[in-house]
Amino acid sequence: MKRLNYLDNLRWMTVILVMIYHVFYIFNCSGVPTGIPVNGIALFDIPCMFVYPWFMVLMYVISGMSARYALQKRTDKEFIHDRAVRILIPSLLGMLTYTLPTGWVGLQFAEGLEDVPQFVNVIIMILSGSGPLWFCHLLFVICLILKLVRKIDKNEKLLTLGEKANLPILLALAVPVWLSSMTLIMPMITLYRLGIYGFSFLLGYYVISHENVQKILEKHAYPVGGAGLVLGIIICIFWRGQNYTADEFLQHPFINLYLWVMVLGIIGLGRKFLNFRNKFTEFMGSRSQCYYLLHYTFLSLSTYFCITQLTAVPVGVYYIINAIVLAICTPLVTEIMIRIPVLNRLLLGYIPKQKQSA
Repeated sequence: MKRLNYLDNLRWMTVILVMIYHVFYIFNCSGVPTGIPVNGIALFDIPCMFVYPWFMVLMYVISGMSARYALQKRTDKEFIHDRAVRILIPSLLGMLTYTLPTGWVGLQFAEGLEDVPQFVNVIIMILSGSGPLWFCHLLFVICLILKLVRKIDKNEKLLTLGEKANLPILLALAVPVWLSSMTLIMPMITLYRLGIYGFSFLLGYYVISHENVQKILEKHAYPVGGAGLVLGIIICIFWRGQNYTADEFLQHPFINLYLWVMVLGIIGLGRKFLNFRNKFTEFMGSRSQCYYLLHYTFLSLSTYFCITQLTAVPVGVYYIINAIVLAICTPLVTEIMIRIPVLNRLLLGYIPKQKQSA
C-alpha cells in the first residue's frame, strides 16, 4: 500500500504540539497538577485548554490507522513484536533511565514524604517521572486488545462495516466517543484513559483507515475543521480557568463533540494539505518518537533551575527559557543517542533506516 505521507506529517506535528503544550502547561493557573509550585500566566492556559481534549485522541486515531496498514504486511505476531521493540521496551527502560530526573524534580517539591522510607521514595520517583511515557504503555496494551478483537472478528466484519461510514455517521460517532470517555479510567493515574483512547484507536483502525472515509473527510475538511475551531473557541470562553484535565471537563458531552469534530477536521485538512514528502518531513518523521520520549526530562530540569535559581525574574522568562532549552537539548541529545548502537533501539525504539523493514 502506498504510504500516506500526511499521516507521518500529522504525527510529528502533533509531537511538536505536545512539546509546545508542555511549555505552557508546566506553569498553568487552572489547577492542573504538575508538581511545580509556581503559577504562571493565566492567558497561556487558553491554548492548553484548546488542544488538550483532542491532541492525544488524534495520536491514537493515527496509531490505529497505522496499525491497519502495518498488519497488511505483517502477521499479528510480527506486529506485536514490532510494537514491543519500538514502543514497550523503550518506554519501560526509559522509566529507569532518562525520566528519572523528572521524578527527582517532583520529589523536591513534594510534601509529606520526609518520613517515607528511601526505597519508597525511589519507587515514587520512578513512577512519577514517567511523564509522557504513559502514551506508549497504553498504546501497547491497546495493540494487544486489537489482536484479541481481530481474533474474534476473523472475517473482518467490523472493517466492512466501518467502510460504509458517511459524514453523518462519522459525526455521530461523537456519541460513543463521549460514552467511552467515562469508562476504563485508571484510579489515581487518570492519564490512563483506556476507554476513550482504546476506542479512538479502534475507530482509526476500523473506520478512518478506509480510503473512501478519508476522501469524505478531505471533501468536507473546511466545514468540519471550521466547526471544530468554533467549538474550541466556545469552550475556551465558557470553561476558561477551569481544570481542563478534570473528569467533569473531559467527560462533558460538549467537550467530546468538540474533540471528535476537531480530530475529523484535522485528518481531512491533513489529507488535503500535508500529503507530501521531502527531506525535512522525512527527518522529522524519523525523530518524532525520540523527541516525544526525551523532551519532558529537559523541561523538568529547566523548570527546576528557573524556580530555584532565577527567583528574581518575571515568570514569563521561565516560558522563554524552557522553550529554548527544549529546542536545543531535545534534538541535540536525540542525535547523540541515535548514534549509539543498541541503546538507540532499547531506549528510543529507533531503528536506523537501512535496518527498517519495508
